[in-house]
Amino acid sequence: MSKAYIFLGAPGAGKGTLGEIFCEKTEVIHISTGQLLRDEMAAGTELGKSLKELIASGALVSDEIVTEMVDNRLAKDDAKAKGVMLDGYPRTSAQAESLTGILAKHGYESGVAVLVDVPRDILMKRLTGRRLCKACGASFNVFTAPPAKEGICDKCGAALIQRSDDTEATAINRLKIYDEQTVPVIDYYRNRGELVVSNNGDAPIEQNYAVLMKALGI
Repeated sequence: MSKAYIFLGAPGAGKGTLGEIFCEKTEVIHISTGQLLRDEMAAGTELGKSLKELIASGALVSDEIVTEMVDNRLAKDDAKAKGVMLDGYPRTSAQAESLTGILAKHGYESGVAVLVDVPRDILMKRLTGRRLCKACGASFNVFTAPPAKEGICDKCGAALIQRSDDTEATAINRLKIYDEQTVPVIDYYRNRGELVVSNNGDAPIEQNYAVLMKALGI
């Protein structure tokens, strides 16, 4: 049976970057809830049409719809043959319980949860320090990867901006939601004995990857 790897961590922890490398090297299929949304809408399915209407109205996509999309994707032959890495799901304990049932229904082994853990002060720097160039799209971080000249893009010389969702207030709110909703998911997998590694997301990515592979026994 194939495995489902569940990457958990706060916003800014770097779980997406680590997950991309993991999927590239292992050929496990990367499943992002954001991409599933886009795929459903592009395909013009009944679910996709409903999603378009929801998003156009500004409403949130419900747990039931997200779970249905994940269920449909995990049922496909390529996912069952190669295994999957889930990014952005589950975000709540209820979703985690639903996922356990979906994996059993489609014949996967139990979920394997990976926690990418980063100290809160470093998360705040990552979330609030980002600066973008509107002209060429280059990205910098005033704390970890600053431009040579403050406020100016190294690549094209245009002015850098801070997006509204990269402010301190937004970062604090995102981490508050994570603490309330997703930290219990970590406890869910820990209590089931399925949290196999707590990875230090502040370490170099190569070191993180090596630790991950050793913990997974791959």
